[in-house]
Amino acid sequence: MLRLALGVILLALPVIELALLIRTGQTIGVWATLGLVVGAGFLGALILARQGSSVLRRTQQALAQGRPPVAPVVDGVFLALAGALLIMPGFVSDALAVLLLIPPVRRGVARFGVKQLVKRAQLQFGAAGAGRPDTPGDPLGRAGPAKGPLIEGEFERLQEKATEPHRRKDGDRL
Repeated sequence: MLRLALGVILLALPVIELALLIRTGQTIGVWATLGLVVGAGFLGALILARQGSSVLRRTQQALAQGRPPVAPVVDGVFLALAGALLIMPGFVSDALAVLLLIPPVRRGVARFGVKQLVKRAQLQFGAAGAGRPDTPGDPLGRAGPAKGPLIEGEFERLQEKATEPHRRKDGDRL
């Protein structure tokens, strides 16, 4: 349902943007409308350039203090989204960008997004783990092979001395 609504919005947004641009051009004039669109684009580019270095600096500060850099990174992602929305021509995207530039609104959107991600991750985790036996060795053979990613690698036990790998001699058979 949410995907369908998002798809409809993404299809309708360019039409709405174009209609607003045409109507604004008829009301205030073509050059004034063009000036607003170009000015918003320059502002978006400025925000993107400025926030990139700011997010990097805040992320490094958080790491230096031993804190996870989640807040600066999420904040930076939404500021970058605001800059990108300002670069896009249109007044609806500019209005959304201005909303994302307001820190309390940005934090509220970030909290909502993180909650949705956590909820979706729990749902997918619960669905993947549903119906699996608690014991790894099911005596009745119901478990089947484990689903999920296969991780291959090499290991070395630190308590033991490393030995030379077994090398095949010419007369040895496999």
